[in-house]
Amino acid sequence: MEPASVTKSGPGRTERELLTGSWRWRIIASILGPVAWLSFTLLYVGFWATGFSVFQSVIVILVSVIVLGGVMGAIWTSWGPKFPSHWD
Repeated sequence: MEPASVTKSGPGRTERELLTGSWRWRIIASILGPVAWLSFTLLYVGFWATGFSVFQSVIVILVSVIVLGGVMGAIWTSWGPKFPSHWD
């Protein structure tokens, strides 16, 4: 039996290559997502929140955190079932 790093899991690609390729965009999204969220939050508080009460502004920020968490969770949750052998 061959080690996991050289096991073919696709047409001409090793399992390690598949893992690396699928991690790459998830890691980029995990970095850019919070940066975009922080930018949105700062712009919102600085420019767009002038007509809202403090409570409404806090709600908008909390909802944006929940949406970011859901997107990040969906990105990484979709990765797990593709490689169940790594969790055995």
